[in-house]
Amino acid sequence: MPETRKTRPISWLKSALKEFQDFPETARSICMAALTMAAEGAKADIAKPLHGMGSGVFEIALAFKGDAFRMVYALQLSDEIWVVHAFQKKSTRGIKTPKHEIDLIDAVSKEGSSQEIEGDVGMKKENLDLVRGSGNVFRDLGHKNADAEQFKAILAAEIVKVIDREDLTVRAAHRRTGIAAADFSRIRNADLGRFTVDRLISILNRLGARVDVKIRVRPAGRLAHEATA
Repeated sequence: MPETRKTRPISWLKSALKEFQDFPETARSICMAALTMAAEGAKADIAKPLHGMGSGVFEIALAFKGDAFRMVYALQLSDEIWVVHAFQKKSTRGIKTPKHEIDLIDAVSKEGSSQEIEGDVGMKKENLDLVRGSGNVFRDLGHKNADAEQFKAILAAEIVKVIDREDLTVRAAHRRTGIAAADFSRIRNADLGRFTVDRLISILNRLGARVDVKIRVRPAGRLAHEATA
């Protein structure tokens, strides 16, 4: 899979990232797809505005195998999307207002203080630990097929934007394309596990959108060198 373009970076409050890494693998993948869709200007149906926090703050609410997982992210802080909370609902550790953390992140973003670089991710300290995203959240978190997973999420974002722009229900989208309404519901909920890149491109084409894919090929020796560097 060729390397995909970068999206708006997904950055984290370090404590939120630590909690998120304890989510089940499939739940993590769905949440990362939803975040990537947000970075592309779309909104998954599992993301809802968090009332009382001002505009641009959303909560991902994911029901998965009898459990409920939550994430809070802010869209309007600098050029990044910031994840400030992640927790399993039955845990009382995560159930508190993220307003203080959002204010601190906003202050750090505006201040533009110096960064420590550790690997590919920069980190800053200003009363809290921040982990900066690279532009591919799947790669940041060590997914084996990071570029393919990001590309699927980007395609899903484009599908959602077409549906929203034309004010289509999932049933109306089914009637237009012949694609099952349940598949459109899965895409809207960032549940992309059963979709291939080809399938998502086909759905976009049936919706009347065109997908242009540019491929950049690099020598295998360079890739091997980068992997071991």
